[in-house]
Amino acid sequence: MIDCREAVRRMWAYLDGSLETRPTEEVDAHLDACQRCCGELEFSRELRGMVAGSSGPALPARVRDRIEQLLSSGLDEGQPR
Repeated sequence: MIDCREAVRRMWAYLDGSLETRPTEEVDAHLDACQRCCGELEFSRELRGMVAGSSGPALPARVRDRIEQLLSSGLDEGQPR
C-alpha cells in the first residue's frame, strides 16, 4: 500500500481522473484505510470547488504546485491542518 506522502502527491491527478488504473486503485486502497488522507481529499475537493467557482483568473500551475508542496510538507512534519 502507498503511504500518506505518496497519496497526497497523487491527490490532484486523482481528482482530475488523470491517473492510470493501478495508481488510482492504490490511492483508493489508501483512502479506505487512512482517515487523515480522507481529510486531505475533502480539503482538496473543497479548494478546487472554490477556485473553480471563482470569477477571477484561473489558478496558475505554479500556485497549484506550491499548494501541493505545502500539503505534502505538512504530512512530512506531522503537522495537523
